[in-house]
Amino acid sequence: MELNQNVLNQFCFYLKTIMYKSIVQNIKLEHCTDDEGDYINLLFIRIKKKLRNKGYGSAVISEIIQLADQYNVRIKLWITDVYGSDLIRLSEFYKKHDMILIKNNNMIYFPKTVTK
Repeated sequence: MELNQNVLNQFCFYLKTIMYKSIVQNIKLEHCTDDEGDYINLLFIRIKKKLRNKGYGSAVISEIIQLADQYNVRIKLWITDVYGSDLIRLSEFYKKHDMILIKNNNMIYFPKTVTK
């Protein structure tokens, strides 16, 4: 099966309503394509306020990374403080999950080869 927006929507629904029910406030992923192929644009992950800083964000990003590895696609994101987050803290969080800062608060994850 090929990665598309429908797959990402179902994945987000699963994370929000089943796997991390009562934890994830909202999550949005977008299927995009550029000259290098398909990628997942991570728009946001919001953990419910009272549950932040307890490892749930890491768990959710790990699920998204597994999906990217499974479909052999990159993840791109832009870190911003528009929601009140600290840019340095966000950058460190994503670096901890193998994302690379490329420029102007843009980060990218390159998929690991998955053996079948």
